[in-house]
Amino acid sequence: MKVLSIETSSKICSVAILEDEKLVKKIELNNGLTHSESLMPLIKQILEETNLTLPQIDLLVCDIGPGSFTGIRIGVATVKAFSDSLDIPSVGISSLEGLAYSINKDGIICSMIDCKNDNCYYAIYQLENGHYTLLESPKADSIENCLTFLNYKYTNSTITFVGDACEVYKDKIETTSSNFVLSDNDNLNTVDVYALGIAGIHKYTQFGEDKNLLPLYLKKPQAQRQLEEKNMVIEDMKMSDLENLDISKLDDFWNIDILKDELTSETSQFICAKYENKIVGFAGIKIILDEADIMNIAVKKDYRRQGIATLLLNHILDFCKDKGIKTIHLEVNEKNFSAISLYQKFGFEECGRRKQYYDNKYNAILMKK
Repeated sequence: MKVLSIETSSKICSVAILEDEKLVKKIELNNGLTHSESLMPLIKQILEETNLTLPQIDLLVCDIGPGSFTGIRIGVATVKAFSDSLDIPSVGISSLEGLAYSINKDGIICSMIDCKNDNCYYAIYQLENGHYTLLESPKADSIENCLTFLNYKYTNSTITFVGDACEVYKDKIETTSSNFVLSDNDNLNTVDVYALGIAGIHKYTQFGEDKNLLPLYLKKPQAQRQLEEKNMVIEDMKMSDLENLDISKLDDFWNIDILKDELTSETSQFICAKYENKIVGFAGIKIILDEADIMNIAVKKDYRRQGIATLLLNHILDFCKDKGIKTIHLEVNEKNFSAISLYQKFGFEECGRRKQYYDNKYNAILMKK
């Protein structure tokens, strides 16, 4: 079995080719570029260096998190695209399980990833005779709650800790219990793409492919948490909402009559972001069979750079996923750098251009996911 393993949950972008459980080739890259720029060239490089093509791959494995929200989305989206287009089975492995597979000594393993402010992601595994068993499902909690729980439930057991949180919370771990042991290899504190591939093979052998491959989110993105703290809500947009919509605060907005037509169309879906019951942003799509076009994402000037566009786009993508939409298209002004960056973070790629489409001056960049 030839396996392509992809790891994008951290700042390091890495890929590996495995032949059954033997490592054939591994490439890691940490050059400051985004994973949207690095991943496809890395995959191309490793396939060329191993004299393989994608159709020769028997299994695709990717990291589903926790970790970088953007990196995880890019890795999952890439694997899903390959899997759907080439009919290659795929599985997702959590970062915590990938870390556990870096430990090869029998016993109980705590995989732990720092998520800032004295909080961590963690999961507990047991390794026995080469078989890894999940004892405690992945969770997000404070480091104090995590260590107290482990010390209480596994009082008489030695626990080996692995992950970047071991460096951050080293003193707290070691002073909580003499049975808590830190991994003696600092290289194991990040997810190894080879270990991820091994975990993927084991999961596929036992359970088959992931029919619904999705990122594992143990915490909501920071922007979304901040917006929810402000009582920002996302809901379906209704005709009555237009009474409170001040279009003068929105740049490049269509004619209001067009929006009214779209709100009554059976092939369109619009959502809006509301703060104190007033619309501060909205987004809409047009659905044709199993494809969708993003028609507009607009946020009031006074509410920009607060994650509202990200929240709206995230809801649009979730809606498309639930409806079985396979491809999503959009167009954006080549000078709208913030929008282009947002779309790239969510896995959209340029697929064409319309010359001087905006004001007979600026090109429209066509993108799809």
